[in-house]
Amino acid sequence: MRKSIWAIVFVLSFFIMGCSAHNPFIVKNTYNTATESSYSSHTNKVYLTKETLSTKDYKYEVVSRIDVGKVWYGNSKDVYESMAAMARKLGADAVIEVNAWYQPSGFSWAAPHGSGTAIKFTGKIPTDFPGIEGKWR
Repeated sequence: MRKSIWAIVFVLSFFIMGCSAHNPFIVKNTYNTATESSYSSHTNKVYLTKETLSTKDYKYEVVSRIDVGKVWYGNSKDVYESMAAMARKLGADAVIEVNAWYQPSGFSWAAPHGSGTAIKFTGKIPTDFPGIEGKWR
């Protein structure tokens, strides 16, 4: 009886983990992002915001979806830095719709994870985003 209860708990835990946005069994930092882009990588700062930019006010193209996950404890700053680095590698100028959260991963119960959409501005890169909360990284 006791063994069957543990077996049921074990099986149910896999069903619950299957609902996770990111794999909880990662053993290294992950970057689920296309690594090829038609844009050249750069070393400039990248603007990160949780908001969506209006295509009426800003002209841009979507480069790629960025998903990052850390394997160990940390803070959301680690995720933002990883997203900015990946955006630079893809040649993107900004990451919009940024989201960061914590979940079990690898060897920790609360590792930082994040996602966002990397974009490339067509034309001049804005230096100011009035009314849009975000940070250059």
